[in-house]
Amino acid sequence: MAAPKRLTRQQAQQETRARLIDAALNLIAEAGVGAASIRGICERAGFSQGAFYSNFASKDDLLLALVATHMTRIARDLVDLVQATEGMGLDDSLIRLGARLGELSRNPVLSRLIIEMNLHAQRDADFAAQFAEVTASYRREFTAITEALIARHHLTPRQPAAEIAETMLALWFGEIVQNREAGTASVADLQMAYFRAVTHG
Repeated sequence: MAAPKRLTRQQAQQETRARLIDAALNLIAEAGVGAASIRGICERAGFSQGAFYSNFASKDDLLLALVATHMTRIARDLVDLVQATEGMGLDDSLIRLGARLGELSRNPVLSRLIIEMNLHAQRDADFAAQFAEVTASYRREFTAITEALIARHHLTPRQPAAEIAETMLALWFGEIVQNREAGTASVADLQMAYFRAVTHG
């Protein structure tokens, strides 16, 4: 039986970073950003604080990497979903997109992460500036999704695509924060109504 292949230095570092990020995510989901200390993150991940500082300059540096990792993953997932709706009508495409966003909003770990990161940004101006740079990336991805839907269905937008995307994201964030009860309008319903209102064709 062949011996397990040893990780390269780069692979080992990537694994260490991933484990530290996962540990931070779990601690934040359990008790919030304030309770996720560097020591606690290291203990949860099974590493020394030296390993932490070999990968991240500070706790905020790790938090930004955490946000970037998960929001990039979500953006790519949504891009793939919209590409898979090629040939469908606009309503069906919006329903699928809204349904996926609804699933994500009901993910307790992801929901807590988004809420906690936004609260942390409100309390810390330095973090807020860096957080804005990180979130700008997935906002651009969502704008690209919006532009793709407009072009595919030969629509004329009444507002810039970036503004439409921003409002649809706001509806999604509202779903996360409010945690509305069953029976109320879903994020898919709200997004479809809004998208229809600001486009024509």
